[in-house]
Amino acid sequence: MILNQDQRIRLDGVNLPFTQNDLRESAYDAGAIGFIAKFLVQTTLPHRRQSGSHYTRTDGRFTLRITDVGGAGLPYGSYPRLILIWMTSEAIRTASRELELGASLSRFMAELGLHVTGGHWGTIPRFRDQMRRLIGAAISMRWEQEEHGQHRTTGENLLLADRFQLWWTPQILPAAPPATSFITLSTNFFEQLVAAPVPLDLRAVRVLKQSPLALDLYAWATRRVSYLDRPTLIPWEALRRSFGSGYSETPQGRACFRAKALDALGRVCRVYSSLRLEIEDRGVLLLPSAPHIPMLTR
Repeated sequence: MILNQDQRIRLDGVNLPFTQNDLRESAYDAGAIGFIAKFLVQTTLPHRRQSGSHYTRTDGRFTLRITDVGGAGLPYGSYPRLILIWMTSEAIRTASRELELGASLSRFMAELGLHVTGGHWGTIPRFRDQMRRLIGAAISMRWEQEEHGQHRTTGENLLLADRFQLWWTPQILPAAPPATSFITLSTNFFEQLVAAPVPLDLRAVRVLKQSPLALDLYAWATRRVSYLDRPTLIPWEALRRSFGSGYSETPQGRACFRAKALDALGRVCRVYSSLRLEIEDRGVLLLPSAPHIPMLTR
C-alpha cells in the first residue's frame, strides 16, 4: 500500500494485541477463525444511527435494503457487525439454525477484547440494544441484469430470526441466564449465512472492532482479492455508494468519506500485510493478493 508520511504516522500509532510474528501462525491453528456471510460483504449495515425504518445501499447492480420490522430501530455501528460474525461462525460450527447465546457468545466477545460494563453508558446496554435491533430486521436483496435485450430482476427477502428469547442481567453478558437465551434463525437467512462464507481472522477483527468502516473494508478486501486476477481500480464514488452511509452527496461529504476510508484502509493493511493496493486520485487500485485466510469455497 502506498501511503504518505502523515498516514504512516497514524498507522504506526495503532495498538495491536499481537505482533507480526504472532500472525505467522494461521488463524486456523491459532483458533482465531471467524466467518461473515458473503452477501453482507458487498455492501452492509449503517455506520451511524438512522432515522426511519428503511435503509438502502447499492453496489453496481446489487441493492441491499434493511427494514425495521421489530420496532427497535435499524441496527448500526460495530456491534451488529460483530454479532453477525458470531452468528455466521456459530451457524457453521453447529450446522444449526438455533443459536444459544450462552458461553459461546460471552467467549466470543471476550476474545475480541470487549470490556463488559453495565450502567446507562456501558457496553452491555448498547450491545443489548443492537441485538434487539438486529433480530428485528428484515433484509431484501436485489440484482438487476440485462440479458439479450431484456431486463431481469432477481432477489430474496430474508427475515433474520423466526423466534428468539433473550435474558440479560445489568452487569454480565448472558453466560448463565436464569433461562436459556436463544435465537432461531430463519431458514433462508441461515442458508445465506452458510453459503460460501468469507473467513476472517478474529485477531484482525479485534483490532478493527471500533471502526465499522474498517470492519467493512477488511471483509470486502479479503473476499474481493480472492477472485482478482488483474489490477482493478475501485473508484472512490463506488466505495462511497457501498460503504459510505451517512456521508452527504456533496464535495465535502465525498472528501470526508475519502479521508475516513484512507484511515480505515491503513488500519486494514496493518493487520492484513499481504494486501496489495495503491491509492490513486481516482480511487483504490486493488492488486492481486492472497486472501487473508484462504476461502473454503467460492
